[in-house]
Amino acid sequence: MLTDQEIFSATRRCIDMWNTLDLDATLDTYTEDVTYCDPKTGKRIMGKANLRRYLRKFFERWDMQFVVTEEYRLEGQDGQAVLWNCEIKLREGGPSRTVRGMDICMVRGNQLSRDEAYMETSVLSELMSMKA
Repeated sequence: MLTDQEIFSATRRCIDMWNTLDLDATLDTYTEDVTYCDPKTGKRIMGKANLRRYLRKFFERWDMQFVVTEEYRLEGQDGQAVLWNCEIKLREGGPSRTVRGMDICMVRGNQLSRDEAYMETSVLSELMSMKA
């Protein structure tokens, strides 16, 4: 069983890498057999290679900056719930919006083996509609 610090560090490292929009650095925070999902995927993404394809497109479109607001250890598991605020805008510019959300993360070693993100996605549609 991992310590709270090990779990929180692995998750924070992942969030920090998302903030850089560096695809390879972000993928390094996930296991090869990761399971990932968020409201925009419509399904679970299985494996790092598939996650790479998804994140490449996502990172090309969106600029995001996450700030962790709360963290909770999942009792009896190597995982946590992390609540966050995210300032998001299109990479090509334009207005930004803040969205609140949370991830349920499972950690193996120092990498995330499961990442389930939950957030209100209407803000993404709103930003797309403002596109010049």
